[in-house]
Amino acid sequence: MALVLALLLPADKVTQGSDELLESLYQEIIPAADTKTNYGIPLSWDNARTFADWYYDIRLAPDEVIQLQRALAPVATPCCDDTTVVRCCCEKSGKICNLVRSARGLAAWLIQKKGFSVEETREAVVQWLKFAHRDYYVAKALAERGISPSRYGLTTRGTCYRQQCEIPLRKGGCGGMSSGVRI
Repeated sequence: MALVLALLLPADKVTQGSDELLESLYQEIIPAADTKTNYGIPLSWDNARTFADWYYDIRLAPDEVIQLQRALAPVATPCCDDTTVVRCCCEKSGKICNLVRSARGLAAWLIQKKGFSVEETREAVVQWLKFAHRDYYVAKALAERGISPSRYGLTTRGTCYRQQCEIPLRKGGCGGMSSGVRI
């Protein structure tokens, strides 16, 4: 019944039941801070800088590059979801956002230092992205249920296409385009 009401009510008339739906989606989809990971580093906003630094610090062998590409090719870039983490929209102009840099850095570390498989790498990176860009995943889940994310102030339209690349990660942005990660 709450779902029917959420679909029928205007955006400014979201009900308590629909608030419960939103809260349940966050709990179901988004891992909490300090969640244990299968690579031994609990989820934390502070990881963003470390993961992003690994993007530049870790040099992969050709076979490891192929493994990284296989792991990340199916993963939509949450800040511009018409691309994948292998090739984000910013790279057309020779840049890379810190959200993607952190995802690729983590993937490189997992492959080279932890010996993770394609599937294990993909799973870990998706977990990180859900933590770091949470509203996108909840908005996507709402849309998949036929509920307009805009009812909750959310959108599935990419951060990049809304000129929010410089917005900190905690606020739903890309964390910047320079070496300094905005958390």
